[in-house]
Amino acid sequence: MTIGKEGGALERSEHEGILPAPRSGVAALITRRSRRPKGRIYAGIRWGGTLVFVAVVVTLVVSLVWQAAPAFRHSGFSFIFNGTWNPDTEQFGAGVFIIDTLITTGVGLLIVIPVGIATAAALSEFLPRRLAAPLSTCVDLLAAVPSIVVGLWGLLVLVPLFQRDVEPFLQKIPLLKHLFGGADLGSGILLAAVVLAVMMLPTMVALTRTALQGVSVADREAALALGGTRWQVVRRAVIPGARSGIQAAITLAMGRALGEAIAVALLIGGGLTLPHSLLANGTTLGSAVVSFFSEAIGVQRSAVIGLVVILLAFTTVVNIGGQLFLRGRASTRRGAPVPDDFSPDTEVVPA
Repeated sequence: MTIGKEGGALERSEHEGILPAPRSGVAALITRRSRRPKGRIYAGIRWGGTLVFVAVVVTLVVSLVWQAAPAFRHSGFSFIFNGTWNPDTEQFGAGVFIIDTLITTGVGLLIVIPVGIATAAALSEFLPRRLAAPLSTCVDLLAAVPSIVVGLWGLLVLVPLFQRDVEPFLQKIPLLKHLFGGADLGSGILLAAVVLAVMMLPTMVALTRTALQGVSVADREAALALGGTRWQVVRRAVIPGARSGIQAAITLAMGRALGEAIAVALLIGGGLTLPHSLLANGTTLGSAVVSFFSEAIGVQRSAVIGLVVILLAFTTVVNIGGQLFLRGRASTRRGAPVPDDFSPDTEVVPA
């Protein structure tokens, strides 16, 4: 009589004096092992590490809020909405910095979302494995490049390029003339947004590719059975099936962009007024901290720390949103059914 894998494992376990645990009793077995000395030590280390992490986070938040409190007492809640930053008159407001941060991040997302989804789709669905693997590694390595290196690359390479070619070209487009008005400075909000898009790209591509690969084979085969081409399957079945994962990728990439300071400080120019176009200089929350903190004293120092608190609140909310998208995707069935209105074009997949 032939003994299968499970029978062989059972025979070996009995021979060695170890009773195999049934699947239903795995949880009880883990509980019994956790009561042993090694299990108790591991549980103590785990809970100790958790408590240390929570204590560090709470201490960080409390200390920042405590040091930022004088600025909020001095300016009130107008500190968040006021657009004036003048140390001479002790008027401090984060309004302009918040607007510049949102504009820069928004333009960066407009650039990185289509590029990231297209790159992830190419690596996951279209390119052969021997080519997709090294390209994926290159994209992942881009995330390891320090922000100061990216900022210097933008300062030395992109600033002259934008000043000489890109910005004059954009100003010649009739419909975009109002968005790209002003002098050709090279540095400004647009260049900072482009560099942010480059820095967001690895996060966007990695998470989007994982979401696309998580779409079930059944959904792909259903789309193919309806006569869809490879491109139609990706566009009408795979990408909609990975929607929640793509949303999580966008949200977490946005969190990456909101907290960037060094590269943006080198490229955005440092304006303290509301930008009149995307070519104007600006100051984000992160770049303001880098620019002002070294010379700040008294209330101004507290105001700079207040900018850190606002930035911390923004990034926390965005990252929580990204984690909620990821958990929502994990709690639902992987993939999505092919839409009822799936109607491929005249091209069909050859048999």
